[in-house]
Amino acid sequence: MQAKASPSAPLTILELESSMNWGGQEERLLREMIWFKKHGHRAILACPQSSATFQRAVDAGLDVRPVSMRMNFDLPGFLRLAALVRREKPDIIHTRSSKDAWFGFWFHWFGIPVVRSRHITLAPQIPFGRKLIYRCGCRRLIASAEFIADNMRSVIGISPERVDVIGECVDPEEFHPGDGSTFRNEFGIASDTPLFAVVGMLRGEKGQMTFVRAAREVLRKRPDIRFAVVGGNAKSTRLENNIKDFLKTELPEFSTPPIIMTGFRNDIPAVMRAINCLVVPSLKDAQTLVIPQAFATGKPVIGSRVGGIPELVEDGVNGLLVEPKNYEALADAMLKIASNPTMAAGLGQAGLNLALQELTADHKMTLLLTSYRRAISRTK
Repeated sequence: MQAKASPSAPLTILELESSMNWGGQEERLLREMIWFKKHGHRAILACPQSSATFQRAVDAGLDVRPVSMRMNFDLPGFLRLAALVRREKPDIIHTRSSKDAWFGFWFHWFGIPVVRSRHITLAPQIPFGRKLIYRCGCRRLIASAEFIADNMRSVIGISPERVDVIGECVDPEEFHPGDGSTFRNEFGIASDTPLFAVVGMLRGEKGQMTFVRAAREVLRKRPDIRFAVVGGNAKSTRLENNIKDFLKTELPEFSTPPIIMTGFRNDIPAVMRAINCLVVPSLKDAQTLVIPQAFATGKPVIGSRVGGIPELVEDGVNGLLVEPKNYEALADAMLKIASNPTMAAGLGQAGLNLALQELTADHKMTLLLTSYRRAISRTK
């Protein structure tokens, strides 16, 4: 075990994910597994076969095993997982959601190193059982942002040195400055037309309604500017329908819609290269993946002053910050970017520098491996 704690030894990592849905947490899991595979480590995913993550892992060519996790202690699932652990002998188990964290709890007490990730904050008061899982069910905790780490330390009452902060990352080979004409041509947007976009699943907390309200205000002063809502529905179509109704009611004078809704896209690098500025109008958020992606393509970001967004977006340095739900302030920020191309270019360059220096996948994954090796060797 000590040998596996050395900086160069390849690891066998068992990833657990009980979530049935698909979102940023699950996407990050698969990206990490792909990186591990590329760099000589062995990553195995155990998750429910009917989950959204299972099929995506299969499609990505990853090693995924079906394990039921219907409740905190699913006996058939636990026995199947125990057999998997005996057979594959993982060096580390990484849990992410509440049910799989209970599975990890037992392996932790059997002496297998376990770490747990947290991507959102905890409520100020949580049941004792949940606190127990965090305190006594793993060797280390990994937070996706500093404010989440602070929240865990406060709510759970754990020592600060047990928590590692590893934020979102980006692959600069995939996301980089370049030609954005493919996306623009698809929607008939000229190369010199300012284009702002919000990118993410259609969810109320992502702030897409704030974005379209701000766009309406911008269009009253600059009808030449265009906007894109990029992303598919999370569950229901309610928000999508609300946005469409708003556009029909509030922007009837435009023969060609100035705000396009693209639905789900699998060409986000092309989207990022096409836009002038990314808007992240979240009502609450951790450290969304799209900010490093925008920075890596040299684009400034306008973000809400919530959660972990200010940990990446520095107001006036690589983007602008506004208060959440304040569509008028957001409109002013977009007008400022559109009216000052030299300033916008400077903000974008600063974001690009940050992405290349601190936000690359190699850098963040090295931090993750360091956290794993600390857990394996029980060092701080």
